[in-house]
Parts: sequence; C-alpha cells; structure tokens
Amino acid sequence: MKRFFLALGISIAFSITLTMVAFAQTPPLTSIQGGKRIEYRLHYAGDGSAIKVVASETDVNNLVISVYTTEQIEAVRRGEVITPVGRASRTREDTLQWSGGFRINGIYYVVVENRAANAVTYRLMISGEGVSGVARVAPIGPPISTQIINQNGQRTLTVNLPPGVITKTLQLAMPADPGNCTPPNQVPNPIKKTIKLCPGQTYAPMNLVGDNIALLADDAHSALITSNGRQYAVTMEGSNNWIEGVTIQGRPAPEDMGAWLCMYDECLFATKPVTTTLRGGIQYGGGILLKGTDTTIHGVTVRGGTIGIASINGRNNKFIENNLSDLNGWGSFNVSSRDSYFVGNYWDRDDHGCITPDGKKYPSGCETAGWNCLACTGNIIARNSCENSANCFYMSGERNLASNNNSFLSNFCAGASANCFEITFSFGNILQDNMATYEPKANKMCKYPFWVGGSVVFFANNAWECAINEDDAFNQSRDSTTVATNIIRMDNYLGAINAPRIDATPSANVQPSLPHSPMVSAPVVTLPWGVEITP
Repeated sequence: MKRFFLALGISIAFSITLTMVAFAQTPPLTSIQGGKRIEYRLHYAGDGSAIKVVASETDVNNLVISVYTTEQIEAVRRGEVITPVGRASRTREDTLQWSGGFRINGIYYVVVENRAANAVTYRLMISGEGVSGVARVAPIGPPISTQIINQNGQRTLTVNLPPGVITKTLQLAMPADPGNCTPPNQVPNPIKKTIKLCPGQTYAPMNLVGDNIALLADDAHSALITSNGRQYAVTMEGSNNWIEGVTIQGRPAPEDMGAWLCMYDECLFATKPVTTTLRGGIQYGGGILLKGTDTTIHGVTVRGGTIGIASINGRNNKFIENNLSDLNGWGSFNVSSRDSYFVGNYWDRDDHGCITPDGKKYPSGCETAGWNCLACTGNIIARNSCENSANCFYMSGERNLASNNNSFLSNFCAGASANCFEITFSFGNILQDNMATYEPKANKMCKYPFWVGGSVVFFANNAWECAINEDDAFNQSRDSTTVATNIIRMDNYLGAINAPRIDATPSANVQPSLPHSPMVSAPVVTLPWGVEITP
C-alpha cells in the first residue's frame, strides 16, 4: 500500500523557518530540586552486555548518579547507607557517565541525587542491548495548584496554571453557603436554586436546571448521592453553575460490566445472523451529566458507575481537583467541549476486560479511559494524574470528530495498559511537560507513551518512559494509517523559545477533521500562539 507522509513548513514571527519530516528521540530535560533524588528502574537481561548511563547538560559538580540492585534500593529507601554497584564519574565532555554489566537478570535502579541547594537540570540516557523497560519510578501526581481565599465573606477559588499558558491563574468566585441544608425528602425536582446536602444523608438522583445555581456538599463531606445503571446521580443544565465537594456512588448497568464500551452514539459489530448494535456514549450513565457553560465542578469524588463526569457542548467549563477513579468506563467523558479547563484531577484504574459481541476477548481496555474527548477544541488539560487506566488521555478523531488545538500540560500517566496519550486524526494539539512512566505500586509499565495516527501534534519537553519507546510509538502509529502523521519537536528545534506560549482562553474556530483520503486538500490550521501549518 502506498503511504503518504507530511512535510511541514513552520514560520515563526521572528523568521525561524523549519522543515521536518523525521522524528528523533531525545531524553527530556529534567529538573531536580536541591537535596532531592529521582529514581529510575530498568530491566536487564543479565547477559553481561554494557549498560550505559549518561547525564548531560547538567551541573557535574553537584549531581550524583548511582546504580543499585533491587535489594540495595530497598535498603536505601529505608535510610540505610549502601555502597552502590555503580557510580557515574565526570568525563572530559562535562557529562556524568557509568558503564557496566552483570550476569544476573532482573530489575536495577539508577538514582539521580542533587546535592546542591538550588535546582539542577539534566538529560539522562540509559541504554544497552540488554536493557529494556526504562522508566522513572517516583510518581509525580499533580502538585497542589489551588487555594481558597476568603475576603469579606466572598470565597474565591484560585487555580494556578503551569508554564506554557499565558493566563497564569483562574480566579473563580465561589457560591455563597445557604446556611441550612436540604434533607433528601425535601429536594425538589427540578432544583432551581442553590442547595446544600445534609450530613450523613443518602440522596436519590437529582436534576438542577437554571443559571447561577450551586450544589454544595455538607461541611463534613459525609452525604452521598447515588445512581444505578444508566442514570446519572446529578444532571445539571444551565450557565454559571457550580458543584462543590459532593461524593457520588454509582453502579454500572449489569450488561455494561465486562462489556466492550462504545464511545459513540452507536457501534456496529458484524455478528451473525444479524448485526449487533451497541448504544453508547453518554448513555452509559454514572456520576454527573453537565449540559451547560461557564460551570465549575470542584472537589467531587465519583466511584462506581461507568462515567465519572460527562459534559456535552460545554463552553468555558472548569473541572478542578476531582477524583474520578475506579470507574467501569471513563473518568471524564466529553463531547464538543470547548475552551474549558481540566486541572488537577485524578483518573486512576478506569479500566476493565471484556468480550466483544463478535467473541474477541481483551484483558483490559475495551475503549475505557481516564479522560476522553470527542470533537473538542481549545481546552487546557493540565496537572492531572492518571494511573493504571487503559488509556489515560484519549481523543479519537474518527467519524469526523477531530479534536484540534488542545493543550496537554504537565500531566502524569503511569501504568496505562494501552496508551498514555492517544490523539488520532486531529491537528494542532500540544503536549508539553507531560510524563508517561512506570507505576511502582502495581509494578506496571505503561505500554505506549502516545499514539498519534493521522495527527499533527506538537511536543515540548515530555518524558516518555513506557514499554514501547518513543520512536517505535511514532513509527507504529504513523504506519497504521495512510493519513499524514507528524510530530513537531518544539524543544529540539526551537531552542530560542523556552516553550510555546498557549493562550488559556483560545477562540480559534473548530477545524474540519483530517480527510480520510490523502488526495483531498486539508485545511490550514492556526495554532494559538501564531504558528500556521498547512498539510
């Protein structure tokens, strides 16, 4: 089959011009704080071949790199003083380097220590014929990025955004506490004004309709809202609304447990004697269904059910510090979300195995994901953490549902059984300062750091440490389709720019999806910081 590839010409405001058709793997530039250490693990075949550890672009006087066996690293973590099996030394090129081999198969650890008072940066390469499964060990969940400020009785939620966003903080005025709580037997249907839940009470599913309405948890966060099967515990429709701190317990429909889940309104399986049709998407039910704009959902916990929080046609919504884990399908499921913020959320263990209607069996995945978005544009997805989900961040552009010009910043993915970041048939999405790595508690490697078939994406300073390396992930996703695929490495080729500047409130129009025939002209895509690419 003839394959078509993409050459991109990029023109920047100060006349740097680049043309790229190749993709090269480069270790990320990592920052380590003074007095701290970062651990890496690797699997070694025990064949005596050389393991090579090199740290470049660093302070060789204050960085210490040691190699330990599994038994030794456990002792180090207990605070014992251990002589490592290897220690890097300074070279003439001002790098730190160690090379050695062993006759014992197993897991070894490389520890980077900063003995300076200030932060130090470095690029670390761990390589060798007998080396596989290199990954950073220490999980990096989303740092605390919010605070609540109370001034004269008005509480404001301040959300700090990571580097790469022009708008540094969001200032969100929180709703007033109504004082009295509303018992379950007094909840109206629909709810048209702010209500507060009562401590220790269990609530049936509820509907909120209107503008400037809030649903508030009790002060002890002991109330519970429940849902069962394909219904939502909370449905909210309107503008400028708020959901704060509630806890939701859902239960999937029995037919959805252990089943292949359809992301779309319907999926067809070629079974005999008749075709099987699955009805999916937001119809699966779960925690919260948001049909609105300018709404904030903060500090919510959803467990059980198939979807944690679903949104439809959302504009300028804020999903901040929610825990949407251990769900049957998706932590966050979004359709046509635009100019919205997903910051500091947890999407862990959103995964299950299944048997498809045509008899195929999968031990995990089955279209599940921590965060999922279809036909989404201009969103900021920042400082979220996803561990041991099937896919962690998932944007499928099939069925003309391209998701363009979204920014993934400083997110953490560990142990994903499929892809940490899957972005297909879409344009202009930015991945900057993200990490895909090993999850130590479950002893699980992420499989693919990313899958970008049919997409043009921008990368800057990401750490890709999965079972499938960066080059293979790109090559395999590129070769899976005849649609043009490319990665533009902003960190490698635009050294004069520290990071692409991303407008936190983009207003670019939704672009048509990439045509499925390479012979059809594709649109010009304008990125938020003024770069144009013409496929």
